[in-house]
Order: sequence, then C-alpha cells, then structure tokens
Amino acid sequence: MDILDAITSKAGAMQDAQDQIRRDCSEFVELLHDINNHPYSVVERENVYLTSTPEPCAHIKAIVAGIRLNELNELATRRALRTSASNTCPTVFVFNNTASLLQLDGVMHSHPPA
Repeated sequence: MDILDAITSKAGAMQDAQDQIRRDCSEFVELLHDINNHPYSVVERENVYLTSTPEPCAHIKAIVAGIRLNELNELATRRALRTSASNTCPTVFVFNNTASLLQLDGVMHSHPPA
C-alpha cells in the first residue's frame, strides 16, 4: 500500500467515526432542543470534546438554566436517555447506549423555597 492509499484509508475511517458520533449524539441534540423549547429553560452554552480511544465518542458539555431535575428526567425519558445527578453540584450526566455523554451544568435539583 502506498502513502496515498494509507491517507485515503485513514481519512475514510475518520469520516466513518464522525458519522457514527453524529448518529450516536442525535438524541442529545434533540434533548437540548427540548430544553430550549421547555418553558423558562434555556441552553446557555455548549462545548463538544471528541475522543477516539477506546472508541470514537463525544463528551458534550452544556450549561442550562431554568430547568429542574424532575423536568429534565421527564424530557430525557421521552428520548430513551438515562440521567444521573451529582450529589455534590448541580450537574446531571445524560447517557444513551454508546460511550458518548452529555453533561448538563446548572440544573436545579429541587424547587426553590416558596
């Protein structure tokens, strides 16, 4: 195999990995749209980190405002996603059936006192 074939092969593998990550993260994107469309809540900032080992995946980090944990759980369940809340900070991790991960910071874990 010459150098051009090697480059073409690696480029094709990278494109396949990007397509797979895009498919794997589509539920996360839909959940972020749901949060934006939910009354009084908004996605303020998003960052995406891509990794290739041990398998191609994305770690999406977003800051949200105006959504409570029970509301987020309901939205995630509609998309067949699982949530796991941190006990120490207002962070919620959202999982699907892949190695990719959505981290939401700023989720209100309970209703504010009346």
